Amino acid sequence: MRLVVFLAVAVSLLAPTALLAEEGGAGDSGHAQDRYVREALEKAGPNRPELELALAQARASGDAEKLQAARFLIANMPGKGYVITQLRTPDGKPLSYDPLSYVDLGAAHSALDALEKEHGELAFARDDLVEDVRTIEADFLLRHIDGALAAWRATSEADRVGFDAFLQYVLPYRGSQEPLDDWLMDLRRRYAARARAMREGKLAREDLYKWVTKDISRRVRFDERYYLHPTDQSFTEMGRSGQGRCEDITNMQTFAARSLALATAADYTPAWAHRDNNHAWNVLLDAKGRGAVKAYAHAAKVYRKTFAIQRENLGALLPQGRAAPNRFLKSMSYLDVTDQYGPTTDVTVHLDPAVVGAEKFAYLCVFNGGRWVAIHWGRIEAEKGQSQVTFDRMGGNIAYLPAIHDGEKLIPAADPLIVHKDGTIERLRGLSEGSPLLLTSVAPRRKSVDTHVVTPISYLEEGTTYELSFWNGAWESVTTFTAGKEPVPLARLPQDGLYWLVAKDARKLERIFTIQDGRQRWW
Repeated sequence: MRLVVFLAVAVSLLAPTALLAEEGGAGDSGHAQDRYVREALEKAGPNRPELELALAQARASGDAEKLQAARFLIANMPGKGYVITQLRTPDGKPLSYDPLSYVDLGAAHSALDALEKEHGELAFARDDLVEDVRTIEADFLLRHIDGALAAWRATSEADRVGFDAFLQYVLPYRGSQEPLDDWLMDLRRRYAARARAMREGKLAREDLYKWVTKDISRRVRFDERYYLHPTDQSFTEMGRSGQGRCEDITNMQTFAARSLALATAADYTPAWAHRDNNHAWNVLLDAKGRGAVKAYAHAAKVYRKTFAIQRENLGALLPQGRAAPNRFLKSMSYLDVTDQYGPTTDVTVHLDPAVVGAEKFAYLCVFNGGRWVAIHWGRIEAEKGQSQVTFDRMGGNIAYLPAIHDGEKLIPAADPLIVHKDGTIERLRGLSEGSPLLLTSVAPRRKSVDTHVVTPISYLEEGTTYELSFWNGAWESVTTFTAGKEPVPLARLPQDGLYWLVAKDARKLERIFTIQDGRQRWW
């Protein structure tokens, strides 16, 4: 057997074009995919023989779909891998911190706050990337392809997704940036009876998906402490721990669905616009790879993870070495699917040319976690001394801030704005006549999409000191006061302003608001 392996590798090295010249798939022309496969082989370094062996054996099988599947995975493999994160100080020093050693999220946060008081502002940073292209073995790849194809082909024609949707949303061997794991065969055995019931017409595709989702929710439960555990768990690790954050649970649901040849995707919003944090969830797709979970239609942006590299994403267009505002926008493996979730609005903004300078891209931000977070990007168009940008397909009923990014920080480049439900756009210039305002609270009633716990309206607490700020290119203090038993009345505040009321020594997680009929209107 080993002699055959060496011969296959030798043939691929002598005649690589013979392995590449096959029809492309999932939107790439054959010639384009030839180039991407070749680039992946070059990036593989010492692991190149494993990838070439996988291609050679797929070709030798005489199965055209198997070869296309191998080419698809290899062409889109660069950049994929297992990311290990580490808590670091501002000067890059690693710190030992395990949120799972604490009884709950509050205790884990308290320990983190204590570390920050000692070391300064801390951040979870990428400590290492174990690249698939440099480590994956031919046996693993071929075994996974065989299993995925077998599951797909065993599905009845009425339930089977198209081959392009198969490549994108059934075939991939990983969910996110978790350790590689051979999960497919285990799950195919676990769900064999259910798969057979669907083939025999005893179980509808949608009902099977719902059943699998519930089964996974019983096996892996959400635990808030994993918010502070950003290294993704593998299939095996989740089986042992039985808990995780939404990213982990989404991965497990993805694995289970793929084992049944159900085209499923992990959709996510990198930052909520009405509350803090982010969220990821699974969605069942149709034969063309479209789908939505309407419960999350209120997001500013919904992105869909793809194994395929999206070569027109921001990460592919930024100059070499130029940082994106955040790791989500730097990614080259996501699609914007906000318009699959409901009505959207294209937002055109005139930017301040003095702020824009020579920048080529602008960003639209939402307020999350006490700061503005870039959630979408657009190309800046400069003409006759004017700079404008259009941000396509934005969610409505949301406050946004246009900005540019200088490689280190976001810089506001225009007034904040509201995109209303009906698509109308309101600029918050802060120049209108004064309006009265009655301050009653710092945040509205909220329900967590992760824990489903409802946080009641956060009313002002007697004896607590608060600071009211107004957005004027940055947050500027309007007044500071100590709350009594009654709401606090103020006068002559701009009706078209954006405001933020924060308690002294708070973690600055209070929500922003505008004035509507003399009351706080939350965003």
